[in-house]
Amino acid sequence: MIRVLQLTDTIEKRNGRMSVVMNIYRKIDRNKVQFDFLVTDYGCENYYDEITRLGGNVYFLPCEKLSLKEIKKTFFKVLNLRKYDYVHYHALSKWGECISYAKRLNINVIVHSHATKMSDTFIKSIRNRLFSLNTLSCADKRVAVSPEAGRELFLWEKFTYIPNMIDYDKFKYSNITRNKIREKYNFSNDDKVIGIVGRISKQKNQKFALAVLRQLIKENKNYKLLVIGEYDDKGKKYFQMLKSLIRKYGLERNVIFTGMVLNVWEYYSSLDLLWIPSLYEGMPTVAIEAEANGVPIILSSQITKSLKINGNVSYLKVNNCSLGSWVSLSKRQINSREFNSISNVKETIFNSKRVLTQWMRLYGL
Repeated sequence: MIRVLQLTDTIEKRNGRMSVVMNIYRKIDRNKVQFDFLVTDYGCENYYDEITRLGGNVYFLPCEKLSLKEIKKTFFKVLNLRKYDYVHYHALSKWGECISYAKRLNINVIVHSHATKMSDTFIKSIRNRLFSLNTLSCADKRVAVSPEAGRELFLWEKFTYIPNMIDYDKFKYSNITRNKIREKYNFSNDDKVIGIVGRISKQKNQKFALAVLRQLIKENKNYKLLVIGEYDDKGKKYFQMLKSLIRKYGLERNVIFTGMVLNVWEYYSSLDLLWIPSLYEGMPTVAIEAEANGVPIILSSQITKSLKINGNVSYLKVNNCSLGSWVSLSKRQINSREFNSISNVKETIFNSKRVLTQWMRLYGL
């Protein structure tokens, strides 16, 4: 059996990289390949029980011990527990400093790029670029969730593009589910519900969504913004800033925060439009899920164009000058649901069987 040590840095359910890995882990032939995880963060809601049920192990290094010495010590300790055939590093995190040690032990190293920017600030981008230089020299295989994410991390080096996989049948549109979720939040039939899904953070750019909503409700008070997700410790100040803006703009009746939800697939059916105004993303799984559901989407132009499957998916720049474009396109595109979306997804590179085969090949199967 092939044994793989996944360096995802967390096993929390709201983490996009973990969603990608778990979608594969559930479907992969575990008689041929098995995953273990080395992380620094469990998260409040996590995959620990599911991972152990599937036959994997989770090894943990507390955040307060994140010195290079402790990281190296823990890494070697885990590698000595059993024979690993591959170390699969999901960039970027502190564990990237360890992949050269795996090479010295003759363990195959896979580096996986998930983002189109090194960071959301210039200084951190420079720092992360320096820390990631070893991905160019130490990787036996380079993988990216989109062409843009691959070029950002690997520069001139060749890489394999493997899109994220979802269980698309779960995201099929349901009128029953639509009514259930809309009743839960007291939406009327006249309400135009726009969603934004993901961690509340500067990267996901909920602030921009509030600015667009503010313009929309000047024309129609029935626009609602459903913010699906929650914030972590790093995002607490950002969340407080959003709450202040909501009060400043008078949006208290138009913005609903759901907190963390474990049935996000049901929420897509309740929406009339989805916004993804992220400052940067590699391959947002949310977008693939939403396309399977058929809900119309407007995405930031910073996001890969390879996501576009349905005709009701559009891209716009995200800045103050583009607010008017987001308002105009939102009014045109709302309620333009695609009802043949599952078939559309199955015929593309996002076909789950095709993606699963590509992952198996990564591990020499």
